[in-house]
Amino acid sequence: MKSLLLILALALVAFALVATKINHDTNLSSTRNIRYLLADDGDWDEDDDVQQPEDISNNDDDDLVQYFETSFRVVNEAAPELQIEIINPKPRYQYSVTVESVGKYTGTATLLSQKKGKLVYSWRPSFADTYDIYVHELERNRYGAQVKTPLIQPSPLSVTISPDQTNTTSEGIESLDERARNMIPCQSVTDMNVFSRFDGDWIGPNVKIEAVTLRTGWTFVPSEAMNCTFETFSQQDLLSMPEKKSIHVIGTSKERGVFLALADLILSNDEKFYMHKSVIGQCWGRVNITKGNLELVYQDFRVAQFEAPDAEDYVECHNDLIAKDSGKFIDNATSVWHEVFQDETSWPSVILMVTGKGENNWDFEYHTRSFVEMLPSSWNGTLIFTDGYFSPRLAGLSANDVHEKYKSKLEEYLETMDDNRVRWVDGKGISKEMRMYAEFGPEFVTRSQHFHRNCNESIIDESTGMTSHMRVCGNVTDLIAQLLLGFTLGEKKDYLQTVQQAEEEPGDMKLTYCYDCPKKLLPFHITPTPRLTCVEGPIRPLHERENISDEDTKAEQTCPQSCMSQGISWSFGSQSDTVNVRQCPASTITPVTRTAETSNGPNESIELPKSIQSNLVDVSEGVGQTSFTPFFWHIPKCAGTAIQNLYFCMGLTLANQVGANPKFKHDEETALVEFKPWKRYDWSVINVDTTTRAGILRAQELGLVSSKDPKVDLVVSGEFDAVVSRLFDKTNRGKVFAMFRHPVERLESLFYYLQKANWESTFHPEWAKTSLRDWAKTHKGEKNWMVHKLVNKDVHSLTIDDLELAKQIVKEKILVGLESKFVESIHRFNVYSGIDDSSKERQSCIASLARVPTKGDKQATRASNSDQHPKTTPGSALWKLLTEDSLDVLLYEYIEEIYEHQGEIIGLKMKDSADDE
Repeated sequence: MKSLLLILALALVAFALVATKINHDTNLSSTRNIRYLLADDGDWDEDDDVQQPEDISNNDDDDLVQYFETSFRVVNEAAPELQIEIINPKPRYQYSVTVESVGKYTGTATLLSQKKGKLVYSWRPSFADTYDIYVHELERNRYGAQVKTPLIQPSPLSVTISPDQTNTTSEGIESLDERARNMIPCQSVTDMNVFSRFDGDWIGPNVKIEAVTLRTGWTFVPSEAMNCTFETFSQQDLLSMPEKKSIHVIGTSKERGVFLALADLILSNDEKFYMHKSVIGQCWGRVNITKGNLELVYQDFRVAQFEAPDAEDYVECHNDLIAKDSGKFIDNATSVWHEVFQDETSWPSVILMVTGKGENNWDFEYHTRSFVEMLPSSWNGTLIFTDGYFSPRLAGLSANDVHEKYKSKLEEYLETMDDNRVRWVDGKGISKEMRMYAEFGPEFVTRSQHFHRNCNESIIDESTGMTSHMRVCGNVTDLIAQLLLGFTLGEKKDYLQTVQQAEEEPGDMKLTYCYDCPKKLLPFHITPTPRLTCVEGPIRPLHERENISDEDTKAEQTCPQSCMSQGISWSFGSQSDTVNVRQCPASTITPVTRTAETSNGPNESIELPKSIQSNLVDVSEGVGQTSFTPFFWHIPKCAGTAIQNLYFCMGLTLANQVGANPKFKHDEETALVEFKPWKRYDWSVINVDTTTRAGILRAQELGLVSSKDPKVDLVVSGEFDAVVSRLFDKTNRGKVFAMFRHPVERLESLFYYLQKANWESTFHPEWAKTSLRDWAKTHKGEKNWMVHKLVNKDVHSLTIDDLELAKQIVKEKILVGLESKFVESIHRFNVYSGIDDSSKERQSCIASLARVPTKGDKQATRASNSDQHPKTTPGSALWKLLTEDSLDVLLYEYIEEIYEHQGEIIGLKMKDSADDE
């Protein structure tokens, strides 16, 4: 009886719903047996990242329930603001409501409310016309090449808007044209929030608004609240540029579409014909394009997650591959920033930069704020941030009140930032209207991450009759490209007047493009100092360009098993697949364990990276030769300061970090300068910083090693790979020496030193509140610093093979010194570098840094510049913790063997009889 009553009740509900549909003339197709219950408030979640409840269609009582398909209808059709109701929305689905007048207009309705069994959307027309309403159904977090986004019935539904339903004074599109012509250019608006409330109308190619029409024929007319208009610049405008300008795009593949739109605008058809098939079209690294006086720069910069400055190091895996190795991502990110602003003569006019912020994610405040605070005070450019909703896949789906709160928060944030050079583009505002015009069209709305697509469309300039071609199409990316040009060139009328008054013709119109593009997408990988390969002439297809060698790319790394065994942190959709993300504290990653195989010397069959092999001389070749530039590889807390002071004292000219210190006022020179930084010392430096990757790039550009006047006598740096690959080459080779210390002693010294050294950029006062034991448990990466630097690989993904490579590099290319044998090591360095240390003055320099050996004292040790701190007892539990799984310990043991062997090579093997004289 209960079952019969339940069936009767459901039948009555079904009859009532069908009757409602008939009354509203929605002309729905016959009911299909789609198994979804009516959605209640608990089934709908505005946050795409929040996992939805399980699909209740698997209920065992399905045979007792009748389901109805999702549909929509228009209510209050005669009102100024139309309401569209979606009836019976499915759990775990979202709906995109597009209103279109073919060839004239496209817009998106806004989600107002979520009630039981119904979603209510609102749309306000700007001009009278007949429109079609399309509603697409999007399954949450389901992506991929074959995932379609179907229309629900009765799409398309036609509605006619009369003039009295609009806010316009005229009956047609003319009101928008009038609005556009009466607004000032957006680049001239001083209000920081002008783009934070991005809103307006997209007008189609069948209705041209002459002043602001994009190459596609579409026009975006900002709302009266924005109160500005977008100016457009032609290819001829850009090629007439009288002075050099630079535009930087720092972001993901979505922002790369803006970079490609700019490139497509400035290049001829022959130059860009193969762009979509080239390394330029899909670069996960750095690309520069220069033509005439305009430089375009793209830097891949993926910030799906930005760790807090005080957060524990973690490894992130996407499916079974490492996406982020440990270490602070912010370090490489800010290194890129320093590189952008290192040379004032090439500062960008405008920077477009992606952030991790969005409606449902307000993290990374320190990230955006830190970049703003690092802007040079004298920079007169514009920094434009975008957010995670700059994508057709996500924009326009959340409720209106959520978006309004987000915009208000943006305004407050910009106000506290208090820098009128900063703007913020509301991703949803600019993106939501163009969902049906994205990369894969209306059938694959969910699949489309990008607004741009490859194309081959002809454009006829009505004023000249000339035909040009578009190889990259996209309304939104073209609009942002024009916005960047506006900030670069200024108001169009003023710019064109400047062009006419220019006394000289624009520079060389040859195309040059440079790139450093990894073979694999590594979302958290940033190369602060890229190794650019440059090509002149038309862009080549991928198979014709120079191959990128394995040493120039970061190898694809498999996620450690200890991380794979942990649970999935979250998932997201990519262009082709669903990606499962795991975040694992670096301290939990299973490290490499020592085996019997690791105790021997390196495998003789190991091949050194090409830059190391070609740019550095072998130890046996470099002894006493002065034609090679000495390079002191500075390992922290291994007598580095003492050794630099020694060579200052001996009269050598050094390249370290001193010369680029702003207080000496030589850091912005465009040529190399040798100077004496301190009045009380007769010490000389070159005006570069060889201790940072950005500084090394500048030193390379200034020709540090090849310069004869001034000439550097010694390069000092801890950045082994960057110095070897950037400063040295086959013609100007270097020879390396380094002082080594037992890794446990080095870690002890580092821990105690940096907790009190407030003059150091790496000062950590919080370490004083913890023990060395606890510190060692959370800073395991420090154990493998030497191997990490030698092989240029992340500290938490090192293997035994990396140790073997490091051994081979040391054996062939580095003259080793031991801090425990300080004076002898210094003497070896001098002989190797061709430095005569026999004079009284230079012997005095050495004696001032070490205690003089006495009879029976076989090795003198360093006495000065050493800090006092507790020592760890060998064999103790703490010693075992500090040496556990340390590749640096294994490397050091090998270095001790190499030290004895190299003594024979350079003819300085110390005999006991000589020491006893």
